[in-house]
Amino acid sequence: MRWIPFIIKLSLSFMLLAVICVTSAFLYFSKGLPQLNSLSSYQPPLVSRIFNDHGELIAEYADEHRILTPMSEIPPMVKDAFLAAEDEHFYSHPGINPARIMAAMLANLKAGHTVQGASTITQQVAKNFLLTNEKSYVRKAKEAILSWRIEQAFSKDDILYLYLNHIFLGRGSYGVTSAAWRYFHKRLDELTLGEAAMLAGLPKAPSTYAPHLNNERATQRRDTVLLQMQRSGFASAADVGKALKEPLIVAPLPARKLNNAYASLVHETLINTFGRATLRRQGLSIIVPYDEAIEDASVHALRKGVLNLERQQPYLPPKHHEKISWASLLENWKDNASENTNPLAADELMPALIESVKKDGSLLVNDGTHQWQLSAPDWTWDDKDIEYTPERPKHWVAGDEILLRGDGQGGVELTQKPSIESALYSVDLKRGTVLARVGGFDFDFGDFDRVSQAKRQPGSSFKPFLYTTALEKGFTPATIVVDAPIVFDSQSTDDFWRPENYGNRFAGPVTLRNALEHSRNLVAIRVLQDIGINTFLRRLRDYPFDQKFPKQLALALGVTEVTPEQMVESYIVIASGGLKYKPVAVQQVQDRNGQTLHRSVAGNRCQTCHADPVFAVNEVMRPAERILDPVDAFLIQNMMTGVVQRGTARKARVLKRPVAGKTGTTNQQIDAWFMGFTPQVLTGVWVGKDTPSPMGRKATGSGAALPIWIEAMQAMHNKRPIVDFHVPEQGIEWAAIDAKTGLLAGPSTRYPFLEAFREGTAPTEISPDTRVEQGNDNKEPTDFFNTEL
Repeated sequence: MRWIPFIIKLSLSFMLLAVICVTSAFLYFSKGLPQLNSLSSYQPPLVSRIFNDHGELIAEYADEHRILTPMSEIPPMVKDAFLAAEDEHFYSHPGINPARIMAAMLANLKAGHTVQGASTITQQVAKNFLLTNEKSYVRKAKEAILSWRIEQAFSKDDILYLYLNHIFLGRGSYGVTSAAWRYFHKRLDELTLGEAAMLAGLPKAPSTYAPHLNNERATQRRDTVLLQMQRSGFASAADVGKALKEPLIVAPLPARKLNNAYASLVHETLINTFGRATLRRQGLSIIVPYDEAIEDASVHALRKGVLNLERQQPYLPPKHHEKISWASLLENWKDNASENTNPLAADELMPALIESVKKDGSLLVNDGTHQWQLSAPDWTWDDKDIEYTPERPKHWVAGDEILLRGDGQGGVELTQKPSIESALYSVDLKRGTVLARVGGFDFDFGDFDRVSQAKRQPGSSFKPFLYTTALEKGFTPATIVVDAPIVFDSQSTDDFWRPENYGNRFAGPVTLRNALEHSRNLVAIRVLQDIGINTFLRRLRDYPFDQKFPKQLALALGVTEVTPEQMVESYIVIASGGLKYKPVAVQQVQDRNGQTLHRSVAGNRCQTCHADPVFAVNEVMRPAERILDPVDAFLIQNMMTGVVQRGTARKARVLKRPVAGKTGTTNQQIDAWFMGFTPQVLTGVWVGKDTPSPMGRKATGSGAALPIWIEAMQAMHNKRPIVDFHVPEQGIEWAAIDAKTGLLAGPSTRYPFLEAFREGTAPTEISPDTRVEQGNDNKEPTDFFNTEL
């Protein structure tokens, strides 16, 4: 029995040696380990979310799509699913699970490769937060030590909170709340048991078990987790049996509802205010005054209007396909066809192949899913710098690839990719907010935004600023100015400038109102001469153009370059009764803790602008600046209603409500504009080619821009009441005048007109009786109802 003490001593020696080794290893691997501060002050990257002012989610920005969720808001079913899948003994082990480690080692040795992991949830937290993904025994040792430390410093619920919010679960989602939203479009408390089990099965290999990539494999993994939940006592056999029968249906990723140039404006505003990192990582909650239906209607109106104008452009030779390639081309179109069964919209484009051309010129075309019979197209082919050959004749032939659009009656019609572009910008005048922005025919995020970047000549749409200045300088709407030819000689060369009216027609003496309504260029130039170019230039500095204008008389005709954004925001002064402000695109921004970082108002609509001293010093919280007398603002508004009632924008009467506006057309129809507003909404539309060139004689402000404006404004006023323009309580007087003479209506006045004047400026002289001189005159006032098309 003498060997027993020896064995005891030997065992104690080995135990002591083991303790020394373990202690030495512990001390060795503990050196330089990260501190746990990052866990106690957990501030992970979060998704920033944009809502409209009805609380609907419309866009998100994120480097990591994560929605931080406290443990109290994570349902027990979701916690249990992850515990069953990842660490069923989580609440009983000290950070590592020796039994699980041994079982994993045996399973891996038996298989000859890694088939089973042994990491606890605590170890995963240590690795994900504090270590790298390096695969080595050294990292495993450090992971075990950190796990023990984490268990000493944090409660089990705290550790599980970190894990469930931080884990990557595929499809761009980080954390369980994000995954529930991006896979099922649900909140956590809306998940079924089967859906929770599917999410819990993802940490093992998100790309392998992602249901949108491999539904069968994801279903198998879900079922494994469900059975494990039953074995572990986390779910009853009945509930698991029901969940096993659930089909695994993945929701499409939530569609982005904030679109077009409006989205670009919001993004640019947020980046300029907070920076890219803050926007994409700090979980901001952002409210914007966005109406998806109005933005969509504006996009459709612009696209439809551009395609309508394209019919007046030369047809460009189409791409041709040899017959041998027809079958594969049609099959490809069929595979890529939309599942939407609605008729093709008037602003949608769809490729098609001409299969045959009949003797009468009609075309049999195929889009891959349907055959269409098109009547012979009445379209002039482009022959500028194009050489046609027998292989490429100047007409349609079988094998030509064309574009179709909806005809509004369930059928289709021929079109082509537009050479014309457009931009639209709308402001809600009652709220002082951006209502719609469309940056082009096919605008996408990051594209050239024609609202803010296209610098084009405004033509006659610039005249209201001139006439407003004239009213300030003593002109009245009834002031008579001569509409007659005028020639300006150059003082330094033999050149001369002879401006013309549209159609080269002249009306003689006309009122200032008549000149604006019918866009008489010669009158505008004489008005600018009268008030002085320097006076006008000084006044333009008050408007939000933020640029210098040329010192030349042609400025009266809009011969300068501005953006649609500058035009609309300068028109706000006129449309709002004299107020200058920046329309709001971002109303409020809060941080991840609900602290308000930014709040904006515009115009004179804010009742609490200075209630908070923090916001009182904020530039975006200041009330609007008045730069125009309300009386002068009303007078120019009232004159501009005549443009719609009797002048160049009579098509806008279709709105059947008070409308004021001004058309603009530059030389050779290179640019076409319509700037118009009701008491509630201001909208500006520009139409032209990106490379300035003529669009055709019909592409005027009235013919090109106004139809787009009308369709968009009809949608914007769908549920708005009909209201009239506000008349200032003081400073306005009314008088019935003779539209030809500008004097008070007299005995021979055939068409008396009720005109508004600044108090004390109405004419006092009565229009002379000319009945004897004129004899039996049955004519209307000269040119009063004549108009630019």
